[in-house]
Amino acid sequence: MPKLEIIDDILAPKDTITIRFQGKNPVVTALMVPRMLIDVLKVSAKDVLETDIKWDTNPSSGGEMRDFYGRWAGKRAEDKWTETRVRIIIQGAQHAKERTGWVRIELKGTINTKYKYFMFIQRSFWWFYNLIFYHKQRRAYIEQGKDFLYTMRDIFQRTLGISPEE
Repeated sequence: MPKLEIIDDILAPKDTITIRFQGKNPVVTALMVPRMLIDVLKVSAKDVLETDIKWDTNPSSGGEMRDFYGRWAGKRAEDKWTETRVRIIIQGAQHAKERTGWVRIELKGTINTKYKYFMFIQRSFWWFYNLIFYHKQRRAYIEQGKDFLYTMRDIFQRTLGISPEE
């Protein structure tokens, strides 16, 4: 069955929030992501995916620094047609004994809307419906998604002890 799909970046035009930190205990950010996604997006654990997690435990890989990398995704169904998707990527390194290091966090989100149709007349109907009626609702979902991403940014900043932007 064909479908009409509309995808909007929540943070357009930039599309990504990046947090860079050097200091004490950066690995704590990777440990808190799944719970944070559940709490901020108000979803169940089945809607949070750990797509890629890597920890360097090999002491022969360059001294005492231990690399870590993680990619998580969360999705939230807004209504029958639309869902919010959030992606978090964390990459960093931490000294094994001193517990100091660096971390880079990327937050990105999209609003995905899918309409299924059987023939070209229905496709035209969905375009007009989206343009005339549903556009305002999608804008509200985008604003809500921005709130989610900025809330996550603030949680990361508080956890790392970074002063909020003024």
